[in-house]
Amino acid sequence: MRNRTWRRWAAATAAAAAALLGGALTAVPAHADTGPTLQLTATNPVGLALPPDDEGQISWGLDTQGDTIHDVSVTVDITGISSFADTSDGYCTAGLCTFTHDEVDGHGTGGIVDIKAKSGAHLGDTGTAVITGTASDATLKSYTVKVTVGQVGLVVGARTQLEDVTPGGTVSAPLTVANTGSLTSTGVDYRFAISPGLSFAQHYANCAYGTAVVDDSWGQTVEDAVCHFDTPLEPGKKYALSTPLKLKVKDSALFEFLSYQATSTGSAVPSAAKTDGGPTLSLVPDGTAPKSGQTHDEWIIDAENTADLAVTGDTVTAAPGTEATLTATVTNNGPASVDLFTSDDQLSLLVDIPKGTTATKVPSSCGPWTGGGKGEPALGAPQYICDLDQPFDAGHTEKLTFTVKVDADAPATTTGEVVPQLAYGGRPPYDTDTDNSTGHFTVHVPGGTTTGGSTGSTTAASAGTGNQPGTDSATRTALSGGSTGGSDSGATGSLASTGSNGTMTLLWSGAACLALGSAAFLVVRSRRSRATA
Repeated sequence: MRNRTWRRWAAATAAAAAALLGGALTAVPAHADTGPTLQLTATNPVGLALPPDDEGQISWGLDTQGDTIHDVSVTVDITGISSFADTSDGYCTAGLCTFTHDEVDGHGTGGIVDIKAKSGAHLGDTGTAVITGTASDATLKSYTVKVTVGQVGLVVGARTQLEDVTPGGTVSAPLTVANTGSLTSTGVDYRFAISPGLSFAQHYANCAYGTAVVDDSWGQTVEDAVCHFDTPLEPGKKYALSTPLKLKVKDSALFEFLSYQATSTGSAVPSAAKTDGGPTLSLVPDGTAPKSGQTHDEWIIDAENTADLAVTGDTVTAAPGTEATLTATVTNNGPASVDLFTSDDQLSLLVDIPKGTTATKVPSSCGPWTGGGKGEPALGAPQYICDLDQPFDAGHTEKLTFTVKVDADAPATTTGEVVPQLAYGGRPPYDTDTDNSTGHFTVHVPGGTTTGGSTGSTTAASAGTGNQPGTDSATRTALSGGSTGGSDSGATGSLASTGSNGTMTLLWSGAACLALGSAAFLVVRSRRSRATA
């Protein structure tokens, strides 16, 4: 088994790029013998369109690893591709493109050289561009980029959404890959990742199985597989897995996904297709390639399942003017685990503070309930919405402790409801057994007023339709961060803002990014859809 992390590449802001490209050019001394050693990186390889109707990009980056360095000069030498490509960029002279900066901070820097195939270029012409650099207080290691006229353009089958899938059963995914480029891919690695509620029902000899860390997933791991095929993928053709990928739907499944990406492992000028030697899982011809498509995509698999959320509150006795602690306990009795890779509807807890008491300390995952979400951190609110742990697995229990001060006019007995709720309102549709879903915070006040006090939730009644998650405001390929719930020690006074509407997303690194290895800072003008080169 292996562990592999797919990480997001940092992208420079437009302002930073403008400052980089438009900054004053200065004389730069040779690098010093001391200071950090930093690796220049770039997208690699680079393919050029033929006919030359579009420009390619050598997009280089420098990750300073948090250091600030000075008198930086980076040169992209494209003389090695001058026989078949050129550039019109104004900062390039005689095949040398120079970028200088007086200071580069800990966020790093990067730049782009636009290149285009010459009119007399031939498909398959290949050369290298070399990126070198110096700094007065750092050593910059060079990087070489392979540039080829033509390119492989692998795209995968479109997204599919399955609903009401039965736990304990299997799902078959007849996945495809097509080459929309102008060069043959001499091999392909097809990568699959599945959420924790799924497992691979069948293993193949030409696939390696392990786990991967999901970007912005707070350390969660998912099962993955990398299947290698030596089958040549010809331009303009589509191929299918010889056997659909079979996935077992676990008893704990709820909102699940299959994410997939095909990456070329080599390219060549098109020739007659060769017969596949035939590993257990192979690629077979499946018609004509589409004009464009996605480099990676996913299946959304929603299981017809339930998660029984049991909530208990707390009962205390406290005199007016004193403080008391109240602890809410939430347990997922299953069978489903709640893990929102595909939904914004984070599982939360709505807490009504008992009438006649004032919240003086609340968990850091909680914020005032606004009626449609979490407000800015504040104490003394009548209601709080709290993010619960993510994932909230079957069998998992979380405790959230509040401190309240008993007001002078508090009633002799005062109670507030504690109920599970989605982050933006509504009861979780997968919690169909609601008999055990309401807890109470109760405070007995010796010498309190005779008038009773009770607060109850009136905003969490709607459970939505069926067992579907709420609107997914961001896809995993867009990659946005998220926030976790927690039962930490909380905060007093001004609360730490943790956010409440993050969506867990999965990033599949493209072939260029995989080739770079360590983290880098890149300026990238990216295209997610590939068209025929």
